[in-house]
Amino acid sequence: MVGDILTTLIIFTFIAAIVLGSQFIQARNRARLLQTVDTALKQGQPLPPEVLDLVNRQTAVTKPKSELSWGLVTLSVGVGIAIFGQVMGAIDTEARTAITGLSAIPTCIGVAGVLLHFLGRKSS
Repeated sequence: MVGDILTTLIIFTFIAAIVLGSQFIQARNRARLLQTVDTALKQGQPLPPEVLDLVNRQTAVTKPKSELSWGLVTLSVGVGIAIFGQVMGAIDTEARTAITGLSAIPTCIGVAGVLLHFLGRKSS
């Protein structure tokens, strides 16, 4: 019991460390680039177009995925989990109930995303 909890905790901690570590490294690299640009501007040195393009790419606001795209992806994940639950039901009937019930979460989120896309488009 304790071993299972510890294993799960280690796995999720490892995943969180990877995600947070990559975000930290990206933020540090961006800060270093901006510091270099700031130093060059203070010294009166011209900036090459490649550096300006790099700064613009890093500071540009990325457009979030539309409701339709993430809705369809999430809906597909939910359907895939439901199919997996039905296949596992041939082995264990409790697994069928648990996995298929779990698939309702991403399925409902996906349906909400698709509905938001179509309702938002009509109101605009």
